[in-house]
Amino acid sequence: MRRRALIEFVAVIVLVAVLDQASKAAVVRVMAFGESISVWPPVLRLTLWKNTGIAFGLLSGASGAVGALAALTALFLLFYNRGRWQTSRLVRIGLGMVLGGAIGNLVDRARLGYVVDFLELPYWPVFNIADACIVVGGALLAWSALRRGSGSELAAHGRADGGSRS
Repeated sequence: MRRRALIEFVAVIVLVAVLDQASKAAVVRVMAFGESISVWPPVLRLTLWKNTGIAFGLLSGASGAVGALAALTALFLLFYNRGRWQTSRLVRIGLGMVLGGAIGNLVDRARLGYVVDFLELPYWPVFNIADACIVVGGALLAWSALRRGSGSELAAHGRADGGSRS
């Protein structure tokens, strides 16, 4: 089981990073920076953007510091979830998505000095596949932590089945 869990974990990381880099390369090949194309009006536009900040354009211009912060955050998540990814598929997928997204954006920062963003939704900053995977993966990790917390809380009160005492 341990080997299978490791393969699944690494596969999620690699899949996210490769999809992110491939999608960015495809968009950069056909669009100029600053160009915007309506894909599904009014829901989705492709808008090619250089992001020197963190997710969704925050802290613009701090690319080196942001890259270091992203790497430290990824290391923290690995340490915090050590051992859990082997036993929980939810943690494996969530952590894999976060790490794959972080790798995808770190590759951009190392290679280009900025992150390529291209997905635009109404009332939302331009983002990319890596950003979306980081957010979804973070939500899966939070959900896993909440489930783990409520389960241990119920067990501590002698109600592992979640029912009430009579």
